[in-house]
Amino acid sequence: MVKRFYPDFFNDVFGPIMQPGSSGSFAGTSRVGRVAHYLVKPPLLRATISFNPSDERHLRNLGNMMDDRGYLGGLQDFATDDVRLFDAHQLAREKGISYAFTALAEENGYPGSVQFDLIGRDGQTGRLIGESVGGGMIDIYEVNGYPIHWQADTYGLLVQDAKGQYAEKTAQLIDRFKDYHVAHKQLKNHQDEIGYFIEFSATISEEELETFFAKTDFLLLPALLPVVTTAARRPQLFRTVDEWITLSHEKQQSFVQTAIDYEKAFSGWSESSIVAYFEKIAGILDHQIHALEQLGYEHVPDTPLLPIYGKLWDRHKKKTAPLVDPLTSRIMDYAYSTNAKIPGVVIVPGPMGTGGGYLYSALEAVREARGFSHEKLIEGLIVAAGLGAIAFTHAHASGASGCVGESGICCAMASGAITWMAGGTGEQVQHAASMALQANIGIPCDPIPGGLEFPCLTRTVRAAVTAPMYADMALSGIDPLIPYHEVLFAIERNRQQNQMAVCGPLCGVNCTLTAQKCAAFLKDEVMGDKLSYTAQ
Repeated sequence: MVKRFYPDFFNDVFGPIMQPGSSGSFAGTSRVGRVAHYLVKPPLLRATISFNPSDERHLRNLGNMMDDRGYLGGLQDFATDDVRLFDAHQLAREKGISYAFTALAEENGYPGSVQFDLIGRDGQTGRLIGESVGGGMIDIYEVNGYPIHWQADTYGLLVQDAKGQYAEKTAQLIDRFKDYHVAHKQLKNHQDEIGYFIEFSATISEEELETFFAKTDFLLLPALLPVVTTAARRPQLFRTVDEWITLSHEKQQSFVQTAIDYEKAFSGWSESSIVAYFEKIAGILDHQIHALEQLGYEHVPDTPLLPIYGKLWDRHKKKTAPLVDPLTSRIMDYAYSTNAKIPGVVIVPGPMGTGGGYLYSALEAVREARGFSHEKLIEGLIVAAGLGAIAFTHAHASGASGCVGESGICCAMASGAITWMAGGTGEQVQHAASMALQANIGIPCDPIPGGLEFPCLTRTVRAAVTAPMYADMALSGIDPLIPYHEVLFAIERNRQQNQMAVCGPLCGVNCTLTAQKCAAFLKDEVMGDKLSYTAQ
């Protein structure tokens, strides 16, 4: 059975629900670590978290986007929305877990991956090789030497069959739970021992599994994505805005309804469940953009890696009238609250870690200014999700494509959504998204290690405040010539041909002397005592 897996509204675009930070560097890393947690029965004695020698920048920049806390917190079974992730180092030490972040002696065969080598107090060992691939999504390449290649989108069962005794039992298990069976494959580990990896759409208890296999011969891995893959998943409904528009016309239904049908085909959820999940997302994002106002600008503390820039903006507004217009000013209020990344104020990416908040900053400010209904705002989120799914279909909606893969796609989603909210057509939605994306091509992803959110702050705020402009351009009848999906093709080609320029250790402003000084500050002052710990 071939498993269907394509970009989804709640797994890829608006997901995961998480503590504030980068979806790839904080949520994705915590998910990789969380899978590793299930390899060794607690209590855990020691963890070595290693990177390939060719990925030296990962160690050099460790901690800049809280990836160290993601890996270590996930290893303690903290979910992406668990506020304890921020205290992962302290809590690991209190539990007596020794750990070290280091480089492997030689390449493990998976560029960009992280390797967990674990030892439990009873002597049990485990090894996981995986990677956070952007947007909170992960790929687990190997578990205990078996190449499972799994995305945590199902409940995974690894049967380790060193003695070659479980072929019939595995077939019986699949038959018994055929209603939940999604896919399976036979594997061999590095010692040429047989294993089986079976994926289910629902969990199976360890007690039931023990009637088939010895307890020491299987590992049960949890589904970590909000929408679990099922065998009943239907093909992807549309891959371009043109197909989306055509399908809406053929079915004689609204643009928004066709987007809902896309999610129904993927998840199998009812329409009411899908709309309810969008309402949940809206509630989270609304809290995020108002958090600084609600908590008090001066009551939220600065941190060594992130000043609260909203304080400066609030003081400036109280001293003098801003130069920008009232709508832009309100978007900036919300964008600075998004940027504050306040622990405990959960967020939803879209596509980058805080992208959902920046996108929502524009949507909610426009809704307030024009008196649009809450229902129209939800429709805007649904349209944004459709544009995001198309982006993930044709390009890397992550820093691997440069900042256009993050704030650029966020801007395109927001621009199209606002166009719809303001009464635009599907064609005008596409025009707005295309113009926003075209304007962002070529901008590198170059967050300065230890650089206090620069240059990211300038680009994410710009993404939010310019979205209404692209919507107005589209509503005025301007046609940008190039369809949205073709701009995405251009982004992907640029990524493939100019990787070091769009996302490299010295691309963009990271080639400057000041950026190098910031990186030294991160390495020596912030991460100095966090790379390793030995329990007494």
